Amino acid sequence: MKLVTLKKSDLNFEKYLLGTFSQTEVALPVKNLNLGTIDESVTFEVVNIASIQRPSFLIFWAYFIKLRSYLFVMVPLFFVASKNYLDERFFDSFSLMLSSVSMFFLYAGLNLRSDLNDHLSGYDRIIESSQPKPLIKGWAKGSDVSFFSWAFMIVAAFLAIPIFILQQEEIKVVAVVFILFIIGQFFKKNSYKNQRLGEFILFILIGAGISSGYQVALGAGIDTEILFFGVLWGACVLFLVHLNNFSNILVSSQAGIQNTMTKMGFDKSKKFLIFWLIMINFIWIMFHYFYASTFWSWLTGLVLIFWSIPTAIQFSNLSSPVGSDLSLAKKTGNKNFLLLVTLLFVEQLWYLGSKIF
Repeated sequence: MKLVTLKKSDLNFEKYLLGTFSQTEVALPVKNLNLGTIDESVTFEVVNIASIQRPSFLIFWAYFIKLRSYLFVMVPLFFVASKNYLDERFFDSFSLMLSSVSMFFLYAGLNLRSDLNDHLSGYDRIIESSQPKPLIKGWAKGSDVSFFSWAFMIVAAFLAIPIFILQQEEIKVVAVVFILFIIGQFFKKNSYKNQRLGEFILFILIGAGISSGYQVALGAGIDTEILFFGVLWGACVLFLVHLNNFSNILVSSQAGIQNTMTKMGFDKSKKFLIFWLIMINFIWIMFHYFYASTFWSWLTGLVLIFWSIPTAIQFSNLSSPVGSDLSLAKKTGNKNFLLLVTLLFVEQLWYLGSKIF
């Protein structure tokens, strides 16, 4: 076993993180000290690339682009498509298809860029995950991640050109999204995890930004229903972000990582999560009050409320940031999110079936 310890001030520090120090070897970070300070140091295990056991092609790419997280962009697409079909405003299916494919490439590129930033900053070296991390495992080099990130984003931009020609209003939506994204990245790296401004920008981008972009590409413009849905979806995704940060609050605090959870502290954070859960239920009920049938408003509202009560109680009963209770609470919160997605999916299918048959 070959171990190399480098400080952040060493010339080869970033080369080891990016994997550009050798053509035949890769450095796996095994120990981190003083993360985020000028005295930061990392101990690497240097191994031969040929000795790295990578999974099959499909499994590797599923982890590489975080395929499971594509739910965040697929749900708005499904809702926009079904809503406008029901409203008979499905005007430009070609542009919607192109925008969907473009979004998938863009999302993959942004995921890879985020992973690379997390790797360089040390965030992914201290935060545990239920999913394998290709950079930590040595399945890919940082330089490869950077290359594919730019390649995917360039492909996304190329695919978006016909959309801008067919639906020129899309230029305004993309311009706003681009400005918000740049603001989030300008103030601080990993801003979507490390500062409240970044969390707020993520709330807008993943919610109203994506939903409005899909609908404009469809030629249906922007209406209050899609904006309301964007608020609901953005709040749901941000709940998962807060939940993940809360489950790692102790390690993040020790590493000096600043987000809403670490700034509030353990006791206030769990109360904040309960408040956020209640807020999502309220937004869901109000959304259905204005835009859904009475039957589905009552059914889904009651199901969400009764499912959320034990989740809120579990959050409230957490007594320490140490131990397995936080992981269990995170799993319960994730189930709440999946329940909401399931209800939304089944409800829209019901509307579609009623119209078709």
